[in-house]
Amino acid sequence: MKRKVITLIAVAAITAGLTSCRKDKSESSQIEEQVQQQTNAGDDERVMATTDEVSDDANKIIAQHPRLRGFNYLGIFNGQVSPCNTTVDTSLVSHGQVTVTFNGLSCDGKRDRSGSMTIQLPYDSITGTVTPWSDAGSQLTVTFNNLTVTHVSSGKTYTLNGVRTITNVNGGLVDNSPTFTTPILHHITGMLQITFDNNTTRTWNIDRDRLIERTNNVTTITSSGNASEGGFSNVAMWGINRLGNMFYVTIDTPIVRSSTCDNDAMSGVKIHHGVVRDLTVTFGVDQQGNAQTSGCPYGYKLNWVDAHGNQRQCIVAY
Repeated sequence: MKRKVITLIAVAAITAGLTSCRKDKSESSQIEEQVQQQTNAGDDERVMATTDEVSDDANKIIAQHPRLRGFNYLGIFNGQVSPCNTTVDTSLVSHGQVTVTFNGLSCDGKRDRSGSMTIQLPYDSITGTVTPWSDAGSQLTVTFNNLTVTHVSSGKTYTLNGVRTITNVNGGLVDNSPTFTTPILHHITGMLQITFDNNTTRTWNIDRDRLIERTNNVTTITSSGNASEGGFSNVAMWGINRLGNMFYVTIDTPIVRSSTCDNDAMSGVKIHHGVVRDLTVTFGVDQQGNAQTSGCPYGYKLNWVDAHGNQRQCIVAY
């Protein structure tokens, strides 16, 4: 009888141990999945923010040179027009080309940058003329040359190589005018090679619009996706992520950013398809994940359904 009791106790202990192991494994899996989803959303946001920032840097440089912006374009140019901590080589400006070497923090102090980019406007070698950036339909080619970016707040680092083409659809220039009478639409396409801080190198494709508006010195930028890829529409970015998944990021509700909140996203929805679980990213929320109704938002929220069919949510600060 004593032996039977001991046996039952042993079985119970083993069963409890197995139950505990299953629980720990399940919790570990959930934590790992959450980290992956935060990585997916974070990588996309950081790359988009960096490429948009250097596009804005390119615009500032172009605005300083009449040959690049257009001799007949009479905009308002004052205040800070040069990117911070850069060396700007304008030796080929007569051919529509400028090379920018990055040597430190961006003007807002959010990103530490090294490497370079080359910006090129269409150049006709026969006539010696440059198509100005302010012309409707003008195309600006931006080439990244080992542009290494470290985000100060997170310490996340990656390196960009590749080419983006920006088409100035309706013409005009982002100058320092307090109000734009006509919004400026940039159509952005390209292919980037991204080396992440885990030493993986991936190729990402881009196809999206960036609509820039300004009223009473408040700038609003609205981003939307243009491509149809992988059976999805409104695709803004697609490729292989650092985890090795083929992904497609659709912008299901345009992403709206405002200069009143340091150009953080005020609203909008993205969906990451093809990652560990389809991931919905909702921008412009408070710390509880509700839509921010006044002031500047706290961040964005991630929503997905885990392997067990459970609804999962995570709030991420800007």
